[in-house]
Amino acid sequence: MNVKEFFDGMALKWDKICTHDGSKLRRIMELSAVKKGAKILDVGTGTGALIGCLLELAPSKITALDISDKMIEEAKNKYDDDRVEFIVSDIMDYKGDGFDYIFLFSVYPHFFDKDSLFKHLYGLMNAGGKIIIAHSKCKEKINEIHQRNAQIKNDILPSGEITAGIMSRYFKAELVIDNEELYFISGIKEA
Repeated sequence: MNVKEFFDGMALKWDKICTHDGSKLRRIMELSAVKKGAKILDVGTGTGALIGCLLELAPSKITALDISDKMIEEAKNKYDDDRVEFIVSDIMDYKGDGFDYIFLFSVYPHFFDKDSLFKHLYGLMNAGGKIIIAHSKCKEKINEIHQRNAQIKNDILPSGEITAGIMSRYFKAELVIDNEELYFISGIKEA
């Protein structure tokens, strides 16, 4: 079973088994400091856990991308807003550009070649743009959840320090929080 098949199979029950603390989502938004009118790419949007929070920040456009068409169907059922475009694609095949913010919320462990991921995302972003990797649970909890499932047991969330190190080949690390409450890393694409 590949990643797409796994998430297609989980789509209908995803929101029941994968919940996010609203106060932590708001904290992630605060730390992200998204500017009004921004063009945002939500990588691995899943059923759209972050879309509602992002819409509150008055973006010009949100591109919600996921490899799973079933997850995208669930997200589309929740959000009917002209600012949101839903795309079924592997991020590594996606050719968009001009993004001010790229979010990887609750998806980062599922990328094995993290260096290639950052290199690709760099090309999708405007100079001065910001990349945000976030989880509303600590890495220990995420890794424990993944370890219990044979299909994703190798999808490990590395420490914030390791992620910032990989990211720094393409982005200037801005903020790293890796504690028992939150996993948040942001980086800036310098001109």
